[in-house]
Amino acid sequence: MERRHIVIFSALYMPHLGGVEKYSQSLARELSKDSRVTVFCMNTEGQGDHVTEGDVNVYFLPCFPLQNGRFPVPKPSAYRIIEKFLRQDPPDFAIVQCRFYMLSCYGCRVLQRYGISFIQIEHGAGDVVMPDPVVNRIWHMYDDLLTRIEKRIPHDFYAVSHAGLKWLERYGIRGVGVISNSVAPEDFSEALRDPGMWRREHNIPDDAVLITFSGRIMKEKGIIDLLEAFDGLKGDHLYLAVAGGGDMELVRPWKERENIRFTGQISFSEMPRLLADTQIYCLPSHFTEGKPTGVLEAGYCGNAVVSTNSGGTLEIIPDERYGRLIPSGDVPLLRETLQDLIDHPEKRAAMGKNLHDRIDKYFTWKTAAEDVRAAMERTGL
Repeated sequence: MERRHIVIFSALYMPHLGGVEKYSQSLARELSKDSRVTVFCMNTEGQGDHVTEGDVNVYFLPCFPLQNGRFPVPKPSAYRIIEKFLRQDPPDFAIVQCRFYMLSCYGCRVLQRYGISFIQIEHGAGDVVMPDPVVNRIWHMYDDLLTRIEKRIPHDFYAVSHAGLKWLERYGIRGVGVISNSVAPEDFSEALRDPGMWRREHNIPDDAVLITFSGRIMKEKGIIDLLEAFDGLKGDHLYLAVAGGGDMELVRPWKERENIRFTGQISFSEMPRLLADTQIYCLPSHFTEGKPTGVLEAGYCGNAVVSTNSGGTLEIIPDERYGRLIPSGDVPLLRETLQDLIDHPEKRAAMGKNLHDRIDKYFTWKTAAEDVRAAMERTGL
């Protein structure tokens, strides 16, 4: 039987680092086990125009990488490349990631024109807020315009979380279901079998309690809240690892602290080693997160997780057996919660095991790929 051909439109993709990028790469890899997969994405890192990752063909298209690559805009030649490909090798099915990228809007339109069945997956669960009020207003006008264009094209909308489905209702879109952000257990097996390497490389004692944050260094991710909370923690051998790039000037007052490791952006291959050596993972984000990759990965590694009680995080951590969720911006409560887990190792160990088991059961890419295949069947394939 001939393998189906699936195309994924994802404005952001590896090696650019982020949740959408990892989601697209992981889903493509899982789907390629029984399908031929092609990915169209923006060339935000200046690499070659085409690579093959196992059974996945990735086309990096010419773009203007606005906002340091976070919002890439396709160059005219990108559209020509896609059109030529669809004429010569039309797929059986397609997936469009997100709403507010120009590649996503174009993907919906060109797939309709070629009569190719597709779904669209929402990754957010709340507003993208720009710091400048004028820019913020322009952004929302742009977001609403693209969404109006996309929702007029007949296709099914999905989201990475139930919170994302609820968010789509704000645009008058009734989503069909969830294709969850997930983890690949094989990415963590080696690090979990032989922990301790990351600690040794970064001179962290074996008996230290290591708290980890991963994500972009920006105020909205709650990094300042965490650093201020960490300042007031009590105990011997407490260490904090901050893994991520961004506004390093924001964290300058803490840069010289001996027990804080600012690693910069680390690779996805290094992240499992860090999480295997972590006791507490903390993401005190002010955003309404869709279903944060960091929480899923840390939970799979058995970390006790402290995060904020909004968006899709509530679906990963439904109650206190699995983690601690607090309101964003409450630094005293964040400090109190972290201190409780530092003082009670048996509590954080039980919490980490419960979360690992939950993620292993409900949030793997194998399950997500099965949901995609169900979506394909819904379209008649």
